[in-house]
Amino acid sequence: MDIAHSSLVGGFCAVSLAALALTGCPSREMADGPAPGAARKAASAEVWTDDIDGAFKLSSESGRPVFIDFTGSDWCGWCKLADRNIFSTPEWAEFASEVVCLKVDFPRQGRPDALTMKKREELLKAFGVEGFPTLVLATADRKELARFIAGRKSASVFIAEVRKALPAATRQTM
Repeated sequence: MDIAHSSLVGGFCAVSLAALALTGCPSREMADGPAPGAARKAASAEVWTDDIDGAFKLSSESGRPVFIDFTGSDWCGWCKLADRNIFSTPEWAEFASEVVCLKVDFPRQGRPDALTMKKREELLKAFGVEGFPTLVLATADRKELARFIAGRKSASVFIAEVRKALPAATRQTM
């Protein structure tokens, strides 16, 4: 290998490592999407609704805040990681009874009808969402109480953060 080629390869490696340090390693988990297992996926799906109006109505009736997952489920690596590490776990399924879980998805494949997408886009704008995933705890009257970052957190750590915001949510929804 000549000196010019060696210098070029070394420079490429340095740039790659710098980019990795700044952005974090997306890892195989992110590329693979949700964890395998039909039972785990089914349990996860049971706690979520995609009915925006229905979720806020249920929140009003039950006094529970709405936990909103703004996601790009089929293309967003960080969304897939949050689903795998948090939202597809038994811990989340158990916690979900404390909130109304609303998934507002912006997939690239299999997009829903235009009216559904319009409602999702309106909610996206109402909460000032600029990227995915955006995780919001809101009142029945659509006021934001808290925002969360999932990152590489475990379900138990993430749920503890959401629970800290629940007492304030309960006071404001009554």
